[in-house]
Parts: sequence; C-alpha cells; structure tokens
Amino acid sequence: MSGEIGNSIIHFSEIDSTNSYLKANLELLQKHGLVVRTDMQTSGRGRASRKFVSLPGKNLTFSVVLHPQKPASEIQIYSLLASVVVARVLENYVNSIRLKWPNDVIVGQKKICGILLETISIPDQHFPILIMGIGLNTKGSYKDYPDELKKIVTTLEFEMLRNSDTKPDATASLLKNETIFNQLLRELESCLEEFTETGEITGNKTKFDGRSALLNEWLDRARAKGRKVCSLYNTQGQANSKGTIGTIEGLTSEGYLQIRTETGDILTHVSGDIIDLSD
Repeated sequence: MSGEIGNSIIHFSEIDSTNSYLKANLELLQKHGLVVRTDMQTSGRGRASRKFVSLPGKNLTFSVVLHPQKPASEIQIYSLLASVVVARVLENYVNSIRLKWPNDVIVGQKKICGILLETISIPDQHFPILIMGIGLNTKGSYKDYPDELKKIVTTLEFEMLRNSDTKPDATASLLKNETIFNQLLRELESCLEEFTETGEITGNKTKFDGRSALLNEWLDRARAKGRKVCSLYNTQGQANSKGTIGTIEGLTSEGYLQIRTETGDILTHVSGDIIDLSD
C-alpha cells in the first residue's frame, strides 16, 4: 500500500483492545500511520467508557496512529473525518448511510460503526499524538448480538442482503474484511490529504479549503442542518439532566455542533450525548 497510512501493520488474532495496546506500548506511537488490527477484541471501548461488543470473525477492528501536529483543542474534527472516511467506503456496499455527531455511522436507524479517538501526550512532543480506533460490524446479523443491542445495531452483511436481490453466497464473496480494511486505509490517506489542502480551483476564482469541505461533507452526510436535537451537556461540558432542545445550525471550525436553542441562543455542544428528536 502506498502512502504512510498502513505501511506498518501489527495484526493480532485476539487482543483486549487495539487502542489500549497502543497506549500500553508508547514506543509505537512514534510512527505516524502505524496500524494495530485484531480479528477479535475482548474488551473494546467506545466513547464515554461504553463497551464495544466484538464478535469472532464478524467485526473489522483496528486503530491508527496519527500525528496531526495540532493542539488538543483541534482534535475533535478528526472524529468527523473518520466517520466521513467510513461513510465513503460503505456507500460502495449499502445505501441510507447517515452520520451522527460526534462519531457514529448509522444505516437506516441502526449503528454499524463506532469510532473512538484518544490523544496521548509524549515527552518532547509539542503536539499530542492521536489514536483513531474504528470498529465496523461487517458480517452476520444484528441477531448475533446481545439482546440489549439487537434493536440498535446492524451489520454490513445484513443490510446488503436486506436491500438487494444479492444471494448470500454472492454477498459473502463481496464482503471480505481484508478488502474493506484496505479500502478504509486508502480512503483515510486520501481524506487526510484533502483536509490539509488549500488553494484556488482551476478555471475560476473559487478558493478551496480542505477543512471547510470536510465540515460541509459531514453536515451533508449527517443531514444535520435543521435537525431537532436535545443536548445533554452545556457549553462547559457539564451534565445537564434536563437537556437543551434546539435545531442544528452547523459546525464550528473545530468540528463542534452549533445548536440554536428554543430561546434563539446559539449553544456550542463540545461533548456528551446528543438525542435526535427528528426521527
């Protein structure tokens, strides 16, 4: 594979967590683009310390080391970038993909992929190092998952079979974790390059800004503008049990949601859960 992403890959048959492995082996964080992948993750973690359930042979789970050369306050946008990467790849297989802030990928009304970003500060490194963890439900069905997850998760194989005339054997031949893995790494490389691009588009005077293009693509894929939501956190990131209801106006340049509240104020949602009230 050309480029920096995935030039070095550590592959386990089973591990507790790919993110945790990297955090326990800090010397590996020196190499931008290094990937840790596993066939089975026994103690996967999601955002806010939630558990990520992995099933043997039915998930694509890996973590990528990135050196964004940006302060911690500007890392949030990489969560949006990761979800755009996943959506671009999945649209080759299924329709009805939607993104949900900050890092969920939804097919229909069910979650098919989760993303976990973690930053690590290393001595003598001016900027934090980013670990981007991705867990994609590729094979099997939602029926394979624990009862408490059956109503909220789905898999790529189930959605392909449900929304087409493709026979199971044909779907299995298309749905290879190795192929999807390579597609995701190539798309991540491409998206990172796009994100840093600036300049004028040939043939007119329109200036191209990679950051703005990414934010706009995320908003489009999330069908976010005007969507009614409830923010459970306030601008200081402190718990707000009652929640604040409003409609999504857009994103800040750092990738945080901007919500127009029922009183007309603009709330910048920096962390915590967003409840979608539009579905």
